[in-house]
Amino acid sequence: MVKVSGGRTRAIWAALWLVTALAGCGRDTGTKPGVTEVTVWHPWGGAATPRIEKVMAAFEAAHPNVKLKVLFTPNDLSNNQKFFTSVAASRPPDVVFVDGPQVSEWAERGALQPIDRFMAASGVKRDGFFEPCWRQNRYREHDWALTFCADPNFAFVWNKKDFREAGLNPEVPPMSIADLDRMAERLTRTEGGNITRVGMIPWAQYGGTNSLFTWGWAFGGSFYDEANKRVTANDPRVVKALEWIVSYAKKYDVTRVTSLQQGFGTAQLDPFYIGKMSMRCLHISGVEDIQRYAPNLEYGVTFIPAPPDGEQHSSWVGGWCMALPAGSKHPELGWELIRWLCADRDGTGLVGREMGLMPGLRTSPAFKALSNARGFSQFYKILQETRHQRPVMPVQAYYMGALQRAVDAAIYGKKTPKKALDDATAETQAELDVVLRGG
Repeated sequence: MVKVSGGRTRAIWAALWLVTALAGCGRDTGTKPGVTEVTVWHPWGGAATPRIEKVMAAFEAAHPNVKLKVLFTPNDLSNNQKFFTSVAASRPPDVVFVDGPQVSEWAERGALQPIDRFMAASGVKRDGFFEPCWRQNRYREHDWALTFCADPNFAFVWNKKDFREAGLNPEVPPMSIADLDRMAERLTRTEGGNITRVGMIPWAQYGGTNSLFTWGWAFGGSFYDEANKRVTANDPRVVKALEWIVSYAKKYDVTRVTSLQQGFGTAQLDPFYIGKMSMRCLHISGVEDIQRYAPNLEYGVTFIPAPPDGEQHSSWVGGWCMALPAGSKHPELGWELIRWLCADRDGTGLVGREMGLMPGLRTSPAFKALSNARGFSQFYKILQETRHQRPVMPVQAYYMGALQRAVDAAIYGKKTPKKALDDATAETQAELDVVLRGG
């Protein structure tokens, strides 16, 4: 197991007083003889909770020797600390959902246990999964998790009605950055000095960090040299991507765009859904949101445009994964839940039908079940073709914060794109070096 770094160990033990507040980690002694209770922490709240609970109930039906205790536990900084605390106190859940970019960091902290032996015994192999879905869970020559749902990030969508109003062919989306720039200018509307509709906001695609990953790869850039453990946020092509993003902040005045953005909010008020933004990069979950909140929206779905010397059909994969915490009391049964939901045709097919999610397993029947969903074919193409996932590194959260600061500094004119990315590279490399030394 990867050794937990000293500083993080102290932080974990300093938070041990939280243990008594950890709901659900105790075992229910009321289970029937021959039935073992397995605790699962998951991140799906609200309307998604009944869906994941239905999936878990189906597992129980297929495994009558297991009773699942399924608990909604939001995945954020404070709740992650609760998870680390539960591991340090030897009271973790048996199975935990972990966001793909967090896997290597949690493994480095000693919060997860490798699953190599379980995979070998079950015949779960790399070639059964989409490559980025596999790579995001591989760290220090071990496998730490399996991908539960593969998020193709992102498809490019455009509002056909807006295209017609602007005198553009509604059936022809931008195929290059030059096309995108030209169309964005035609689509943007102002009134009284204020922007009432914007063609595109390239830094607002699910946050500045995700936007930079998306456009950085489209421009042909690289963010991490895994072989040499070097951060490459200041790759010339990533710099070029950020310079392009900043060009929109300058051309359309970032303060005016920010003023427009203040009216945006939840999914119901997504600017693309309500006619305030004509083009955007769309997460796969947006397809269901559009069906719910803007069912009459006329839109098209395609690949993200790129410059001629960039990466055509570029995209990347994220998604939730399932792992065994260090100290899991029932690792064999926990593994069976992970295997069934992530690597079994029946389990992954159920996830597709009940939750509308794409699994990481290439041969899952979920893809057939999802084939009639609007936009599915394009997202499926993206999943099949993409070769990227966020860098597999033990300071992923720090890196994402550094990139967000770089994007903010650049679009608001506080730093040049090159300076902002040089700083993000240096800061993250320093943090990475400390962690890799065990500091």
